[in-house]
Amino acid sequence: MKRFVFIVLLLAGGLVVKAQAPHLFEHTYPVIENENPEIRALMDSVSIDSIVANIQHLSSYHNRRCDSRYIWEVQDWLTSRYQGFGVDTVLLHDFKIHKEGFPEETADNVLAVQWGTKSPEEFVICGAHYDSWNDDGTDPDTIHSPGADDNASGVAGILETARILSHYSFDRTIIYGNWCAEEIGLVGSAAYAADCAAQLMDIVGYFNLDMTGYLEEGTDIHVHLMYTTQDSIIAKYVYNFSHVYFPEMPIRQNWLAWGDSDYSSFNRNGYPAVHPFEDVHASSPYIHTRNDVLGLSVNNLEQSKRFTELNLGLVATLAGINHEGIAETEAINVALFPNPTRESVTILADDNMLNVSVYNLFGQQITIKDLDKASQCTLNTSDFASGIYVVKIKTENGLIAKRLIIN
Repeated sequence: MKRFVFIVLLLAGGLVVKAQAPHLFEHTYPVIENENPEIRALMDSVSIDSIVANIQHLSSYHNRRCDSRYIWEVQDWLTSRYQGFGVDTVLLHDFKIHKEGFPEETADNVLAVQWGTKSPEEFVICGAHYDSWNDDGTDPDTIHSPGADDNASGVAGILETARILSHYSFDRTIIYGNWCAEEIGLVGSAAYAADCAAQLMDIVGYFNLDMTGYLEEGTDIHVHLMYTTQDSIIAKYVYNFSHVYFPEMPIRQNWLAWGDSDYSSFNRNGYPAVHPFEDVHASSPYIHTRNDVLGLSVNNLEQSKRFTELNLGLVATLAGINHEGIAETEAINVALFPNPTRESVTILADDNMLNVSVYNLFGQQITIKDLDKASQCTLNTSDFASGIYVVKIKTENGLIAKRLIIN
């Protein structure tokens, strides 16, 4: 959680409405009337033990400051975690800091992409920043900043969401994001959201987790939801979902008087974004110190579990879970070869193919080829830039998405 100087926030308070960007795309959101048993089963799979293990590991680094040598180790560990889950595509998003007093280079944003089977060009993103902060000293490599609540708790929630949802398929593409350099001004998420907007990437919703583990003694678990007026429609979806699945848990809008988080990066670039948060008036008093540790600063693991369940349910519902992701059905067998490739790729299918379309990592359609119920086709890829693409194949029996690598 990025803290701002209070007086600066007071001066800027009148500019909040002006800072809101009109949405690049307009979407409707599900109206939840009753629990979906499949979604409830996924939410019930959230494990406190898994959340604790991830918080413990992230807190075990001497610090996770974006200007320290440790941050690269954290980046590599997160990458390996998502790869271990079997997420379709794990990649690093590079950016520069451009801030006085900080090195230009830092660790990258870590992105795990789970491609949608029906609308891969539409994205549902959930994210949390993985850097921590404590300015108690001058040498960033010696400052101790465990960052358990801020924000190992949020990252643990995103990892747990990915661990569970990666076993299922969804209509829309899901991206699990971990941002770097949040603590010095939302730098990593701002760079990524700006790149998405420049590419006209269609982000249906962004859900942020930042500080989920501290609960003041004597109070019950509740959610303070942060969003701008521009994002009241997606916020209504969050309220609706929460009231149905967590009727006993109060949720209401509130604002931080002292900081900001990565949901603002997406909002400012024209994307609907919300941020569920622990109590804004009684959040952890230990953040940005050496005492931001498990047990003291993260003192209520049931609350962290609840926030994770909420995030997972919102993402899975909005992404559109496919029933075949839970019940066994006949698979659509499709092969791409060679893969990786440079000049061309051949697609073979057991079913008759109706069309084949190719999208880049920003969800832009690169090409589409209509087919007359063919079981084989070849695409010319010589003009494609090197990188990772998703190939969406529509057959008589359904849709399937495959990853394609262009050398």
